Amino acid sequence: MAEDYKPVSCDMHDRYEAAAVKKKVVELKFSFGEGARRTERGRIADVYSAGGKEFVKFESQTGRHDIQLDHIIDMREL
Repeated sequence: MAEDYKPVSCDMHDRYEAAAVKKKVVELKFSFGEGARRTERGRIADVYSAGGKEFVKFESQTGRHDIQLDHIIDMREL
């Protein structure tokens, strides 16, 4: 794993994958940049690994976002 990545629990990883498979609309609260936070509604299109880190491909009204799993603060299914 990359040094600046903190793995998430298996339970959370499973929740992200289940939301992707079921194409559930979710509300994600996540951090980006220098401590900035954002909350958006959309769908998780994929959960994947790259460069020793894990990500979700999140599709919302503002576009597609690749969000590092350890940057996700909360996920709520709608």
